[in-house]
Amino acid sequence: MPITINGDGTITGYTPPIADGSITNAKLADGAASGSKLTLPTGSVIQTVQGFSGTKTITNTSANGDAIECPASVSITPTSASNKILIMFHATLIFGNGNDIGFWLLRNGTVIGNSQRTTENNVCFLCSNSNQSGYADWKPISVAFHYLDDAQNTSAHTYTVKGSGIQGTKSSANRALPKVAASNGEEMVWGGSVATSGQESNAGNMVIIAQEIKG
Repeated sequence: MPITINGDGTITGYTPPIADGSITNAKLADGAASGSKLTLPTGSVIQTVQGFSGTKTITNTSANGDAIECPASVSITPTSASNKILIMFHATLIFGNGNDIGFWLLRNGTVIGNSQRTTENNVCFLCSNSNQSGYADWKPISVAFHYLDDAQNTSAHTYTVKGSGIQGTKSSANRALPKVAASNGEEMVWGGSVATSGQESNAGNMVIIAQEIKG
């Protein structure tokens, strides 16, 4: 009978040599047992899921409105509440007036990982400036980050990213929420160029990866 190590750590077709079912550097032997647990070391990758999008979206912002969600998202169901979820994100974008952009990471619609500096006008996961390469609507920029989240429970988690202009002052009630500040009628573009200049017309993808890590 073949031996199969399943995604949740159980082993099918294996009789453990230790009575309590734990296995430490044990040699696998063919057997008929199922359900025995393989003890993985802390930091082991249990599962990896990727969300990908090559779709370009162009959205006009409104002052004090919602930030714009990236087309790429990822869902993962942890196998243990004591594990960690590593999020890796990369995207191509343009913001319409070459000013500051805020980005927020959300788990099931709730902001996580925000900056702890709550005295600022705008509080987000990270911020960037779309003029760093000489702003033009055919010159996209990119954003990338990592974040290690707590698994919390064994329910499905969907991770999303939102971004938009943060110039100006937000109210104290929403400064840490994924909201636009004074940016009104500007284009938030996920996925590449808005326009072309000569031979320049650029596309880019968006990727978000979730890995469950043994806690």
